Amino acid sequence: MAISKTTAVQRVEVYPPADSSADTGTSNAWPTLMVVYIDTLDDPDDAELPVTANRVKHLSKFTESSAEDGTVTHTAASVTSEDQLIQNICGAVWS
Repeated sequence: MAISKTTAVQRVEVYPPADSSADTGTSNAWPTLMVVYIDTLDDPDDAELPVTANRVKHLSKFTESSAEDGTVTHTAASVTSEDQLIQNICGAVWS
């Protein structure tokens, strides 16, 4: 009995920048993406499967972290683990 998982992009929504006049080193100056994935778990020997589930991810150009002294740093987000379509869209809207 081997359960397999497949993931497919169902849809992608691109939202405009929250503040187009913001510093370009912050996510507020860039579009954001909402990606809806469909995950399917299947086992050909199990009558209860396949099972599908929707998974939503929100992607921003930068990740933000705060230090104890109150300083905030913005680091470019990595989308290399995302589907190639998502990487292409991020490359287009974040350049």
